[in-house]
Amino acid sequence: MFFRAAFTGISFSILLLNCAMAQLSFDDAIRIPEVAIYSTYRQFHSIGTNMVRIDTLKIKNFDGRNLADLLQSTGINIRTYGVGGLSTVALRGGNSSHTAIIWNGINLQSPMNGGVNLSQLPVSLFKNVTVQHGGIGTIYGSGAVSGMIVLESEKLFIQPNGFSVGLLYGDGNTRGASMGAKIGSSKMALSLKYTRNWADNNFEFINTYRYGNPRERITNAQAQFNGIMLDATLRHAHQLSWNISGWFSNNNKNLQTLMSSTQPSQSNQIDGNYALNSNLTHENSFFSVKIKNAWVKGDNRFNDPTSNISSLNHFNQLINEIELKKPLGKLFETIIGVGYTHDKATSDSYTQNAQRNRFLGFISVINHFINDKFTLAVSARDELIDASFIPAVFSTGAEFQVMNILKLKASAANSYRLPTMNDLYWANTTYATGNPNLNPEYGWNADIGFDIGFSTEELIFSISSTIFISEINNWIVWLPDANDFGRWKPNNFNRGQSKGLESFMKFNFGNSRFKVFTDLSYTYVDSKLFDLGDNSGKPMIYTPHHRIGGTLSIAYHGFSINYNHSFASERYTDEQNKLPYYNIGDAALAYRFPFAGCMGNASVGINNIWNEQYQLMRNYAMPLRNFFVRLNIEINSKSTKN
Repeated sequence: MFFRAAFTGISFSILLLNCAMAQLSFDDAIRIPEVAIYSTYRQFHSIGTNMVRIDTLKIKNFDGRNLADLLQSTGINIRTYGVGGLSTVALRGGNSSHTAIIWNGINLQSPMNGGVNLSQLPVSLFKNVTVQHGGIGTIYGSGAVSGMIVLESEKLFIQPNGFSVGLLYGDGNTRGASMGAKIGSSKMALSLKYTRNWADNNFEFINTYRYGNPRERITNAQAQFNGIMLDATLRHAHQLSWNISGWFSNNNKNLQTLMSSTQPSQSNQIDGNYALNSNLTHENSFFSVKIKNAWVKGDNRFNDPTSNISSLNHFNQLINEIELKKPLGKLFETIIGVGYTHDKATSDSYTQNAQRNRFLGFISVINHFINDKFTLAVSARDELIDASFIPAVFSTGAEFQVMNILKLKASAANSYRLPTMNDLYWANTTYATGNPNLNPEYGWNADIGFDIGFSTEELIFSISSTIFISEINNWIVWLPDANDFGRWKPNNFNRGQSKGLESFMKFNFGNSRFKVFTDLSYTYVDSKLFDLGDNSGKPMIYTPHHRIGGTLSIAYHGFSINYNHSFASERYTDEQNKLPYYNIGDAALAYRFPFAGCMGNASVGINNIWNEQYQLMRNYAMPLRNFFVRLNIEINSKSTKN
């Protein structure tokens, strides 16, 4: 309570100072930016953090593929359970529940298991993808411990009206179709996207679990996916806007046979995901307000006739937030907000229907000094969980523009993760049981780094590098309980610590006829998990020390050649065993051409061009070299932006 009172007093003092400074510059003109439709205001207060926005050209090249494929090509650590199987992201040595997946300002992490399956997120549904390395609990709360993946729909008023259609065919009898349409005026716009993929996924692989390492084909990996996204935006006088986004997906997936199994798998899983998001935004020169309401629903049905297991799981989330942004002169800005989230989950494996009520409050202040060369942000957040306060979290960040091409940056933040419904409410079974007495995980991280960048009419160059250290306490781990007949049970046993280096480079050059696009990323992570009383630590499983991702694209007269490369060093699967390093390269040749008043884009490509035998998760085969062909047709008229 002392820290809450102290921070409240400090924040109030800063507000008074801001008001005083504002009075000194009351007559200064204030520039009103274009209304930010999707993002939360406080997202723009992530000062001093390491944020990487994936190039739109690269996103376009991954049409027909999922978000896991895109992120892996950028050097991010992805954990995938076979072809089209569960895929999760792990930033900075954390696990899947430590990276928040944000869509149009709402956190998609499941309250049941804390994760998001990236294989069910088609790249074609999103316009912008941004990766924030390092957690800031004040921005998106629980789960934003190791970082965030921010997904945004296209801003409709700056997109042309038009229609697009795409077709895809590849090895493994992979077929895909997508359609998109956008219509609107300067006051109202509507966008609809649909994607469908279905595949046998019977790719070839080398079975290292069998004598002689024979070539075999993946079995029981058939999958069928359907996804729809709807965006509608209304605007009044450039100050008031209302956006409604809707998203539905259904994924029917057989779970592939393990490499070591002598019998083919018969398991099947059907996932349904639904989300509806409303953002009402009003902005003027005196204040801005954003009201966000969202409903998120997830259904999961698992069936394995071999072991006679069948389960049905559901969750619902209602999210309500209001943010108030107040600029005070040219140098200060304050954001204050409150919110309420209701989580509810049901499962055949739960002791009861699980519910949780979360009330939150946050404040963020950003200040500009020294002719706008130095920026400082301070923020705080607290939550009331079912009538009990959790410890407040704080963050601060600073950036200093030393010269036009050089910026120094630093940040420090707290973060936390609430126990999932599975952790708390899992019923007593022969093999496992939940623990209703778990405490939230808490962590902190600190970054220091620099950005260098310059551009001319024909050249863009940027390089960013950051050193980081982070720690997570009360880490929730499922382990056999010797005092409970060896049943698996979650407890706050461990402490995790990660330290390392992240570097990103971009180099683009060319003219109207010839262009070259390159990017390169390197990540070093030393991540360990400490048991109680253990000072030496154990390596974090499935976390490579070194990861490299790179892209080279060359475009000339409508033709383009694209190459993506991903490298990961050895990864521990337990305390003694490792998976070997791998190098994966994907290449594609594309041609963009006019066609009957439209624009067409045809491409042919090879995935895993070096025919690498690799596993992302132990015992789950990944495809050898395979091909694809893709065709996209676009019909565009004009932008609806005034």
